[in-house]
Amino acid sequence: MSEPVFWPWSAVYSIVVLSLVGISWLAERRRPGSTHRLALTVGLGSALVYITWRVVFTIPSDSWMARVAGIILVTAEIVGIAQSVTFTVMAWWQAKHLPVPLSALDRVPSVDIYIATYSESIGVLEPTLAGAMGIRYPGRFTVYLCDDGSRPEVRKLAQRYGAEYLDREEHEHAKAGNLNNALAHSSGTLVATLDADMIPTVDFLEKTVGYFVDENLAFVQAPQAFHNQDAFQYNLFSGDALPNEQDLFMKTLQPGKQRSNAVMYVGSNTVFRRTALDAIGGFATGVITEDMATGMLLQAAGYRTQFVPDIVAAGLAPENFADLLSQRTRWARGNIQTARKWNPLTLPGLSWMQRWIYSDGIAYWHFGILKLIFILAPLVYLIGGIPVVQAQLSSILVIWLPYFVASVVGTRAIYRGRRSFTWTHVYEIAMAPTIAISVISEWLGLSTKVFAVTPKGVSTEKLNFRWVIALPHIVLLALSVYALVNAFVLSAGTFTFDSLVITSLWTLYNVVGLVMAVLVCLERPRQRRTERTQVDARIDARLWNGAPIEGRVLDLSFNGVRFALPWSTVFRPSDASRQLALRAELAVDGIGVVLGDCRWVSETEDGLLVGFEFDQLSPTQAVKLVSTITSSPHWVRHDREVNAQVASAAARTVMGAVRRVNPSLRSELRLATRGVAHLRRETTELAPTFAVYLEDLSFGGCRVRSPQYLRSGDHYQVDLDGQHAGAAEVRWVEKRGRRYVAGLKFDRQRELTVPK
Repeated sequence: MSEPVFWPWSAVYSIVVLSLVGISWLAERRRPGSTHRLALTVGLGSALVYITWRVVFTIPSDSWMARVAGIILVTAEIVGIAQSVTFTVMAWWQAKHLPVPLSALDRVPSVDIYIATYSESIGVLEPTLAGAMGIRYPGRFTVYLCDDGSRPEVRKLAQRYGAEYLDREEHEHAKAGNLNNALAHSSGTLVATLDADMIPTVDFLEKTVGYFVDENLAFVQAPQAFHNQDAFQYNLFSGDALPNEQDLFMKTLQPGKQRSNAVMYVGSNTVFRRTALDAIGGFATGVITEDMATGMLLQAAGYRTQFVPDIVAAGLAPENFADLLSQRTRWARGNIQTARKWNPLTLPGLSWMQRWIYSDGIAYWHFGILKLIFILAPLVYLIGGIPVVQAQLSSILVIWLPYFVASVVGTRAIYRGRRSFTWTHVYEIAMAPTIAISVISEWLGLSTKVFAVTPKGVSTEKLNFRWVIALPHIVLLALSVYALVNAFVLSAGTFTFDSLVITSLWTLYNVVGLVMAVLVCLERPRQRRTERTQVDARIDARLWNGAPIEGRVLDLSFNGVRFALPWSTVFRPSDASRQLALRAELAVDGIGVVLGDCRWVSETEDGLLVGFEFDQLSPTQAVKLVSTITSSPHWVRHDREVNAQVASAAARTVMGAVRRVNPSLRSELRLATRGVAHLRRETTELAPTFAVYLEDLSFGGCRVRSPQYLRSGDHYQVDLDGQHAGAAEVRWVEKRGRRYVAGLKFDRQRELTVPK
């Protein structure tokens, strides 16, 4: 059907919609949540008008190819709008959270805590075990380390902490089989599941067990939170601007599911009633997303489920983009496998709202296909000349524009600051090619059901560009640029003004997402083995002979502490010039006395900053350390966007990628000094000695300013303050003016004495 003339009623419609959206936007800025239902209503109404106009009037009829392309595009839009309807329903009236304390129970039940592990390192696993052993609970609870890797070092770890160790001879059904094995070897009334990296807080059970006063409650699900930066935050230098990409689901959509008793079990941070699990035969097997299937089967069996918004455990988000995609690929395939085995549309026992929500969750994972359609659609026209939309610019302005603006404001109302419209576009484009291929492969039966653990706690040293992941985005970006060049240069005058404006702006919008997708494939190095958490506590440091010096903890990790020792009447800069021993003793409030090594010292105007690495902690110390870290208000990052402009993130990423960081300064920052050192080449004992200026000094090396060129890789004998410091290798050299600045690494660690 040809497009009719919409004036003047269409203009009135657009003015009304934009006015209502503007009112909602202004009101929300002053009083968040005051008009979100108005925004949702306008968004749904404008979406209905838009999609009706698209279906009835805008499918091209120039040729069969144009008609097919137009139908594919409008079908993708219908699916997208249907999903936005689901989000709107869940956001319309979220269940009010009413905490239930332990005192509501007549009798405190026993709890078994399962920590499921397969290949995670001890460095990842031990903080979780320490956190679990330190849980505060008036009843009996037992911690089980469920090791599907059957590793002797994990058995030894469990014995050190007094936890139960479980493994099995047969490793069928991956994580679900591991948890079912634990069910068969334990007897607690309630069962809590934790992933290997999910460190629980001391009040984990206090904030979840009270809800089981309801005898029909199957499980309590708390949000999965993260104490590190995910790939988008880290690779785009946006940890302070962006929340974790999963926060939207965990903290906005899960509460919306609560109202329809469709809370999703997400595999961790969950407490179950054992009898409910027994009623469905234990944790669901045969799919790689046993968590989603288990929760749905419990709800189909008539049990109630509860979402608790409190952060009672936090873990590690995938630390690079490749691992994030691997995780999401597993989730996408697992949802499709679950739909095959337990189709929510036909599974007996589910309410119609539960069927809708679970079906929408499965359909969501087809976003990769939809996004590729939206990217390719304008290119089909600008490169191939095949129209995908038959519309005038005036109609776009009065029908599409109000819908688009209402969608942006409606998204803001639904997501409540956790996700903007533009960043949703970036996230989906970045994952689209990989997820689309995985979903298509799964539906075609080309997948494998082998469970793969997402790597956690991995450190990297070098900048790494993921060419394989980025290649589809680069190709699409190149096609988009070519399409614009073709439209405005190579085939200028071929396209009508209306179609050119529509498709070129559409393409530019996609280009923004594609550029960001390419940038997130630039993996930044992660040198830290464990994440730091800002903590404010007193510390008494015995770094020199004599009385300890009082200072303040700045941040803590499971491996060490960074603290400040301020200058005072009892601690002066001259005191810091004394020989500083490698071995030291600290007394940290809330943890006690710990031994370890000073890894670096840095002098400031206000005092000394010290980096300290712990010796192996006793289980008691580790439990106290984890409790101190998890009780910090800075442990888990914020869950709102803050000045999260895409252009700023792109600029930070480019600048950060080209900025050179000297490798030798990464792990050991230095004590600033103005001393003089003397160097002599190792080629011969008769080689001349020459003076260089010390800029800083650490236990492992020094940075010098030299009038002579020092070649990277050469070895020198070093004298500091008249004493022989030993041999050192030149690790890097830079020319600054007429002199050379070089980093030297000592062949052996030495005691740190500051030259006078």
